[in-house]
Amino acid sequence: MVEFDVPQPITEDFLNMIPEQRASLDDLFASGKLLSYTVAADRSRVWAVMIAESESELLAYIDELPMTPYMDFDYNELMFYNTVHLLPAMSLN
Repeated sequence: MVEFDVPQPITEDFLNMIPEQRASLDDLFASGKLLSYTVAADRSRVWAVMIAESESELLAYIDELPMTPYMDFDYNELMFYNTVHLLPAMSLN
């Protein structure tokens, strides 16, 4: 799990990177490398749960994100990650 510290105050230049950041996140989600991405209500922190085979692979994924150069981050290996799917399963009947 990666924890990013969002720079304060948040500048207009930083906000202008949001579309590019979202596109990169979409790519990571689509490839199965990113499981979740959460922003704190006060916009001070971001948490991302990623799947990587090695530390260097994780750092490569983090480097793909356009906002990374503007944020400090730290990461920890998780033993497990559980989640609840809020959408009901579709029945073909």
